[in-house]
Parts: sequence; structure tokens; C-alpha cells
Amino acid sequence: MMPDMGPKIEKQGERWVVTLPVDLLAQLGWNAGDVLAAEVLEDGIKLIRTKTSHEHAMQIARRGMHKYREAMEKLAKS
Repeated sequence: MMPDMGPKIEKQGERWVVTLPVDLLAQLGWNAGDVLAAEVLEDGIKLIRTKTSHEHAMQIARRGMHKYREAMEKLAKS
């Protein structure tokens, strides 16, 4: 098995994926499911975490609670 050499680009289906080493993700405090923003620089790219996976899940839950508010109120009363 080859040692982890650092970030690399791979093709998965119709997408290109950048893989990052576990130790780098640990240093950044990033986890699977975190949402990133990318900024193109003159000599590279800058990645910034915009939402953690927990924040993203909570946003989806809030949307669902708002959309199905009446049904949830009725369920709470039963």
C-alpha cells in the first residue's frame, strides 16, 4: 500500500473529486458532509467551509418543520 501523498484529483463518473488526507481534515476540523465554497486564485484554489454537516442537516430539518408545520402540530396533539 502506498503512503498517503496528500491531496489528489480523481475522476468519479462525470465528476472530478479532490481527496484530502485525514490528517489535513483533522487539522482543519472538517468532516464528511461539510459544505465548502471554492475561490479561484491566480495560482490555485482556496477552499472555505461554509457549513458543517450538522448545520446543513439542521437547515434541512428547519425547512421540513416549516413545510409540514400543521401536520406536526396535529401529531403533537394526538
